[in-house]
Amino acid sequence: MVIRITRKKADGKIDVNRLDDERRVDFSDVQKTDRESSTQNKRVPADSADFAGSVMAKPATSATSAGSPQFSVDSKSLSDVKQTLGREYLTSDDGRKVRVDVYDIGVEEVVKGDKVVTRRRLKFVLSYKDVVRECVTDDECRDVAKEIAKATSSHPSKSAILELISELRERYGDERSVPLIDYVKERYPDRLAELTKDPFRWVLERTKHIVGYERLKLLTLLAVVTSRLRRVPGMSRLHLLLVGPSGAGKSSTVKSVLDFLSDDVRISGTRLTQNALGYLDVDTLDGKVLFIEQIDRQSFNYVREAMTEDRICTVVTEKVVDLEGNERHMARERCIPGQPVVISTSVVDRIDADREQLFNRFLKVYVDPRTVETETVVEAIMDRRPVEISTVDRLAFLAWLYSRPSEVNVSPEVVEKVREFVTKLSELTREPVTRVTEVIRNLVVAVAVARGKKVADKSDLEFVLDNFELDILYNGLGLTERDVDFLNALPDDGGLKTNDVADALRVSKQYALNVLKELERKGLVEGVKEDGRTFTWFLTAFGKRVKALLSDKGVVETEEGLAEGSFRPPDDDRGNRQDDVRGDHGGGVSGGEGGAEGLTDKVLDAYDTLKKMGRMALSDLVGFYGEDVLEALKRKDLVTFTTVDGEEYVLPK
Repeated sequence: MVIRITRKKADGKIDVNRLDDERRVDFSDVQKTDRESSTQNKRVPADSADFAGSVMAKPATSATSAGSPQFSVDSKSLSDVKQTLGREYLTSDDGRKVRVDVYDIGVEEVVKGDKVVTRRRLKFVLSYKDVVRECVTDDECRDVAKEIAKATSSHPSKSAILELISELRERYGDERSVPLIDYVKERYPDRLAELTKDPFRWVLERTKHIVGYERLKLLTLLAVVTSRLRRVPGMSRLHLLLVGPSGAGKSSTVKSVLDFLSDDVRISGTRLTQNALGYLDVDTLDGKVLFIEQIDRQSFNYVREAMTEDRICTVVTEKVVDLEGNERHMARERCIPGQPVVISTSVVDRIDADREQLFNRFLKVYVDPRTVETETVVEAIMDRRPVEISTVDRLAFLAWLYSRPSEVNVSPEVVEKVREFVTKLSELTREPVTRVTEVIRNLVVAVAVARGKKVADKSDLEFVLDNFELDILYNGLGLTERDVDFLNALPDDGGLKTNDVADALRVSKQYALNVLKELERKGLVEGVKEDGRTFTWFLTAFGKRVKALLSDKGVVETEEGLAEGSFRPPDDDRGNRQDDVRGDHGGGVSGGEGGAEGLTDKVLDAYDTLKKMGRMALSDLVGFYGEDVLEALKRKDLVTFTTVDGEEYVLPK
């Protein structure tokens, strides 16, 4: 992510003015030098007298060139500006000599963490016999060092060449820094003021190229905000798991917000592996946003550890050389402290949580592509063009993020309102109330932080309930994508018989009954024996409310507020309950179709997932549901197996 803006003054000279006179850097008197030194794979520092007239800042730390630079915000790199700063020779034990010439090619300002670093931009020209290569960036220099080392048969080695380049960067880089917040306040005060006034509107207006899913964009923004908070016992961050069908736009929506972050904040990848963790170049996970496209079995333990243990540890293997020059491999433990914000996506939202203990640490966000108008989606896709975030917008966003408060208290009024809400919810669900309470707290705190407040008040809670009531209920009630399908299958007015629901969703009658019974326990539907034998299912008032939220049609109004009267009414207000479904299903339902009679909810859920996905890796199925579920599916002859590229997959019959 390198973005440079080249600027040149009218007289052709380089503009090196900084925010104040004390930070001026003048390279006009830098003299050309041709100093030669010979070492045995060692470097001799240049004498400062070789650079008469230059104003040298404190040398940069080794972190300066350890990784790829962040985006440059004001690079005065011009091809016609070239000053020779120095020359070094790197000589191996057998006399092979690599020459490194260092040139000044301008000045650049680079965002690194919460600072804007001003430094001299350097070009390195490496020569060995007739092989001459040049580089500017760290990535380029790694490739060049590899080529030169190949020409020298690794005498000197690639690592020795890179070590010399790193030292030369420190010596001649002339690096100074200014706080990013001060930099943006000085240069772009209007943009920062606009963002600070209404961060939610600011982000939505700048992510219009991704149509719909405004709720998801806001949740992503709030999750990012919680990365700035100091850790507290329990869940300090707002972790998001996006649940929805493949191709629904989950990843694209999240990325539209995360694109405002620099590489110092955002860590992205398709998966989290042991090797990737072992060589991740970060000192702490605090302040980081970890975005994983899909969480697979290999990632489970690492992600869970980061979310609950405030660190990630793994074992990596490294090549070491002993005193006699012999190479061998050694394993060592690598731990990275801190707790990142974790955001991931999934097409499956039901997992063996007791075994993996992972998904219940997320705020599961249901993404339904049916909530976005088809015409709007088609128009947006057909008119799709390259999207680039302006440097100023990214700078303003980072400055705003770094200026957010790190601690927020919750007002007594909010505490009381949340207590009422959770008490009502606990009457309907077996889900742990601690998790939903933490979700609400983190949402309320995140809204307050985004607004720059140190005390979360009633207005912050109202914002949360107005925008994220669905997500709170989805998690608080333990809903799944399967439950959503059943709620959508039932009409707002009137009811459907069990057979009709099963036919509409193409599942067995027994499976439909199991799901409907679970939804009744959660207060979303109720079953009535209208003919004394067959059950007809109706949405409760609470079920209609949740369905309306799921379909993004707005809230079904009730006379009382959410915490007062929008949940399922007590039994004595629901009329005659003698026809409700009993725990044994009333004994009036046949075994169903497809050989599914007698299967547990867990096995039926696995089979339903297979039908939706088409196929599933055998290792993933066993990891998600367990060997017992696989054996049950095989006994009932509900699955077949195939091998693709050496990996075995399970397919539904």
